[in-house]
Amino acid sequence: MLEFDVVTVGSATKDIFLFSKQSNLKQGINSHFLEVPFDRKVEVNKVLEFTGGSATNAAATFANFGKKAGVIARLGSDSNSAFILEDLKSRGIADELVIKSDGETQFSVVIVSNIGKAVIFVYRGIEKNLRYEDIEREFKAGWIYLGPLPAEDTSIIERLIETHRSYGARFAMNPGSNFLNLGIKKTESILKNIDIISMNQEEARRFVGLNNDVKNLIELAKRVKSAAIITKGKEGSITADKKYIYYSTAKPAKQINYVGAGDAFFSAFVNAIIDEKSVEDAINLASYNSAGVVEKYGAKSGLVSRYPSEKVVKIKKMEYAK
Repeated sequence: MLEFDVVTVGSATKDIFLFSKQSNLKQGINSHFLEVPFDRKVEVNKVLEFTGGSATNAAATFANFGKKAGVIARLGSDSNSAFILEDLKSRGIADELVIKSDGETQFSVVIVSNIGKAVIFVYRGIEKNLRYEDIEREFKAGWIYLGPLPAEDTSIIERLIETHRSYGARFAMNPGSNFLNLGIKKTESILKNIDIISMNQEEARRFVGLNNDVKNLIELAKRVKSAAIITKGKEGSITADKKYIYYSTAKPAKQINYVGAGDAFFSAFVNAIIDEKSVEDAINLASYNSAGVVEKYGAKSGLVSRYPSEKVVKIKKMEYAK
């Protein structure tokens, strides 16, 4: 049986960044929109290609810190699949659990405007068909990291928990839209088996149903085994274990990219917990890792491979439960 320190579950993509000075962002009523000239050729000034997706992004962090990491994701039989598999190999990430089948591998096209802001077009490809039954190899893992799952059927989460908790696995979860749409009450039977959960503040408000970040955080922390995290972008993050809330700033960074920042934050946090670090140290590493990602194009380009030598964020710890 294959054995890993961490197995990540989710998506694996090829991300193509297109830089165009002829596209720009236009203010709309509720948001900004990418404006591109109609019925004409639009010049592209630069093209960059990377791997992305929740499973490979998180696995890259774990591998950077010396963990034996494997990936569960579905790939097709095309050149994009070969591109992703070669990148996994170069990073020392095991691909024995990758599900390979006929079809088109998922990819994203990121159009970067003249002012650096980006819009992402996503093609889900064959990853929508990710199923537990397609995992061909038996394995054991100390931790299973559940990223946003592209599959519409969320039963893969229940099956992984059912099988691997008997092996002593612990579970970290960054839920995707299908899981979030179910809401907190309908997912309590799953949440009670999750050690650490993370989501951003908009997702938490949708999932828990309250318009207060701290109250949402506490509701999440009460339902999981160890800790819950709500990320707030440039405002930092809030984390709760069973006794304390940790209010953290974000590490100052010159942001040119946001692709993969959430994966970088959560995977680094989990990595620190695996290394038996404190919650404060986990938040510090998570902020350090995600700041590196937002400063470089590509979800993995700025990932770190060591703990910071100093505190990179300010953390305030407050007791909320006696």
